Amino acid sequence: MMARVIEATPPAMHHELLRVASTSGFRFGMRQNLPGLPPAPFFETWLEPHLRAQGLQGTLVLRLAKKKDDDRSDPDDAGDLSDGGLIAVPLKMQGHEAWLTLEAKRWHAPNWPRYAMVSFLLAGGGSAIVIFLLVRRAMRPLHALSQAAERLGRGETVPPLAERGPIDIRLTTAAFNQMQDRLQRFVSDRTRMLAAISHDLRSPITALRLRAEMVDQDDVRERMIASLDDMQQMVEATLAFARQDAENEPTQRVDLASLGRDLAEERAEIGQPVRWEGGAARNSACRPVALRRALGNLIDNAVRYGGGARLRLEPHGFVIEDDGPGIPEDRLSHVFEPFARLEESRNAETGGTGLGLAIARSIARSHGGDVILRNRNGGGLTAMLVLPA
Repeated sequence: MMARVIEATPPAMHHELLRVASTSGFRFGMRQNLPGLPPAPFFETWLEPHLRAQGLQGTLVLRLAKKKDDDRSDPDDAGDLSDGGLIAVPLKMQGHEAWLTLEAKRWHAPNWPRYAMVSFLLAGGGSAIVIFLLVRRAMRPLHALSQAAERLGRGETVPPLAERGPIDIRLTTAAFNQMQDRLQRFVSDRTRMLAAISHDLRSPITALRLRAEMVDQDDVRERMIASLDDMQQMVEATLAFARQDAENEPTQRVDLASLGRDLAEERAEIGQPVRWEGGAARNSACRPVALRRALGNLIDNAVRYGGGARLRLEPHGFVIEDDGPGIPEDRLSHVFEPFARLEESRNAETGGTGLGLAIARSIARSHGGDVILRNRNGGGLTAMLVLPA
């Protein structure tokens, strides 16, 4: 307690002691007379017990010089001298009366919460902008890679992607480019090989046909020529099936309803029992020539085995229905195998190589879709050529 120190020290040291004890916010002093200040009852009531507890006896005079004349009634604000105030404590001095004063200078703390909030917002906003730009820079090549993978899945030819961005993205892009190059080489090599086989088979088939024409027995000659025709048809169908994967038809946006309607009308004009049942206009990215081939194969199957085809466009793709005998449930997936035929369930005298459905599914899957077969409850078969939206 400062009052005890003052009472215990010689008067010559009081001035220096008070100067050392003072701070920038509070200043100690000694006065002979108590200055006339208005009383602060609550302040005196709050502080007096603390001073008594420190051993001060006698009369304690406590005054608070406030900015306003209102008495502080909040205990949390009772000891607040930030607006300026003075505390006077009587000293036990020999020969005279003295008062130890503690004067608080008026000051206002800076508004640190506001400064901190502004600094936080500026720092956070700047960091968010930098992070956004970095993420955007990293995501741009990822977006390009995603689009290229989607196009490749639809059977399109995609040019090599630029290898840019972070190291992991560059490595992924490089792997994608290498994968696409290997796939194209594989398809190209397979197509060339099958084309060469088809070309090589045409010569002996033609030679056998010439020799068959020289056979005297009519029935033998006709059977031999029919067998050679079947061989020729299978060779051509195999080549067409392989060529389907290697074709580089550009993707276009076409109206699927117009495509289906035109195909149905063309088939009806040549006498096939094909009817267009309508569908809402729908623009879709596809390879129109390949898609017409897939639809044509499904229509051919419906006409050949079901006696007619009904074609319509639904939200998920094309639907072709017939009124034929259908397909056994356990063989529905088998008919998509190349050269697979189900003579026991379909008309055995209509011919065909067994590649129509395989080619149709290959085209549909190259567009990101599929071909699904289902038996109808009332008889017949439903073929759905599903296409992505």
